Amino acid sequence: MDAKLKKRLTGAVILTSLAIILLPLLLDGTEEDRARIATDIPAPPKIDLEDITVQDVMRKIEQMEKASEARLPKEVVDETNYEAAPDHMLDRNQLPVNWSLQLGSFQKEDNAKRLRAQLRDQNYRSYILHANTNDGEIYRVFVGPSSSKETLVEMNQEIEAKLKLKGRIVRYRIEDDREQLGG
Repeated sequence: MDAKLKKRLTGAVILTSLAIILLPLLLDGTEEDRARIATDIPAPPKIDLEDITVQDVMRKIEQMEKASEARLPKEVVDETNYEAAPDHMLDRNQLPVNWSLQLGSFQKEDNAKRLRAQLRDQNYRSYILHANTNDGEIYRVFVGPSSSKETLVEMNQEIEAKLKLKGRIVRYRIEDDREQLGG
């Protein structure tokens, strides 16, 4: 082996060894930093299971629910007729005024799902709202929602031509989504 190569390899081994020894010492931080980090860790809470009852936990949950409910804005019953309202406006609850196209109302869930599937096959965003009425359960099929009535009028004409269904434009209320049938 060449003498120059031996010297270079020896130098490289020495420099690597020094780096392995000195870099952790330089980058480890001071003793004060390590002590500060160790003292910032809080002690674990002490919970005596004998002192906690189910009633205490239930009472605490109820208090948290009431506090959370108190922070929510109060819903205003909005009976305003927005039929002639311009697109992209807010109602009295500061929610957007949107519209949907109602295409069917069924007593059987399977019929509503079949229509929804048919609409989705034609690339229309559709959904079903479930309601309990005096006459029993009812499943309404909608396309939308949209903030533009003109868009829904065009969709209605397309759907009438393709599927022979005539719909009507109704107000979409986000509050009704809790009755939406999944899928």
